[in-house]
Amino acid sequence: MSIDKFGSLEELKQFFSNGGNPWFDAEFSPQTHKMVEALGAKGAHLNKWWVRTPMDWECPSCKRKKPQIAKLDSRGYASCQLHEHHDHMKDIVRRLFEEISSSREQVVASELAERFAVRTSFAISAYDNTVICADCNKADGLAKLKIKAHQDFSFSPAEIGRFVKPRNNQEHEIDAEVASVIWHENIDVFNKRMKLAKYIANQAASDAHWYQPSNSSAKEVERAATYRFNLRGLNSLHYDPEKLLYNSMPFKGNHSSWRLKPKQQTKDKPTAGQVAHLSQTRGRSWTRYDDNWKCPCCERSKYDCLKPSKNNPWVFEVKSILAHNTESDSFADDIKVCNECFNAANHLGREAIEEVKEEDPTIDVYFPHSLIAFEELQSVIMARPHSSHLINNELAEDAVKTAIERIVDENYNNSPKHKAILREKHLLLG
Repeated sequence: MSIDKFGSLEELKQFFSNGGNPWFDAEFSPQTHKMVEALGAKGAHLNKWWVRTPMDWECPSCKRKKPQIAKLDSRGYASCQLHEHHDHMKDIVRRLFEEISSSREQVVASELAERFAVRTSFAISAYDNTVICADCNKADGLAKLKIKAHQDFSFSPAEIGRFVKPRNNQEHEIDAEVASVIWHENIDVFNKRMKLAKYIANQAASDAHWYQPSNSSAKEVERAATYRFNLRGLNSLHYDPEKLLYNSMPFKGNHSSWRLKPKQQTKDKPTAGQVAHLSQTRGRSWTRYDDNWKCPCCERSKYDCLKPSKNNPWVFEVKSILAHNTESDSFADDIKVCNECFNAANHLGREAIEEVKEEDPTIDVYFPHSLIAFEELQSVIMARPHSSHLINNELAEDAVKTAIERIVDENYNNSPKHKAILREKHLLLG
């Protein structure tokens, strides 16, 4: 098949089956099928970096190709995983900057100061973020444990290649002696870099190079994949073309597990210094609303809506939901709520969608939260300060059943008028 762009997913699959290589990969490529068969696997578990790289990609650390990297996991699937390996200096500088700034009597750091700290941290990173195989990425952490290296140190892709003993379709063996030699080669420079990290953090809180370039950085892989997707027409088939190439959640559990297994309540409370730091460095949402603001859904105060995140001690977000309302000309009310209320509405809607998809995989709901009425959302939520909401599961079951009825009602959800109105509203969401 000789084409410039694929006009459909079927054309793409046919191109793969005819032996073509579109410069990216997929769970339905012949090579993936061969790997699954060779491993006697139930199926393939791919991630985004696997599909963003060509079928003949080679790990820059262990030099294995994809058929040698895939291995059988504990679930009986062919694990096809590549990861973005990164130096920890950016995280270290960000952490030190947060600690120093929030502990001052008066916070003087600004958003620009935080950007300075993060951007400058790249100057003391030893290598670019680089896509490597999952086994090499894991070997980095295991080697540090074995030789008792500093927890914030990380081996570069080239250094990982020196101490791993690659095996086809298995995890690497690690030469701890070689890893120890590499660590001791790095100790002196690493300590200097840590001092620089603290200096940079101090400079930023108070209101430049040992760089090992990679042959292909993760950002370059991402840009190349985006270009290839567009060149082959995948961007016209789906707003997120990677989703055409692999299933991001092959091990789906119960659709309601998100609410049946709630996270523990956050015991910590943000200090005045941390709130001041948030306000001045990443406080666009925080400063947009006055101190008397309350979430109209859960009625938590602005302060109580502060919550820890993966990357920051405290975050504050306000998002728009399109709450279901058949009496409205637009079928929905645009309401700005806290992030946890938004998540609850979205999860309830997705739960209903997944239930219906088991019977009809073609179902498409533009905004999951548009399936849930505002009063229904309010009724299921049991709010907690600085934490995700607890959910009243009995009332949630009723809300999901009602949402399912709305999905299958063609006069509501599948009408062109309804979809057009929601798309128009989407452009206005802030």
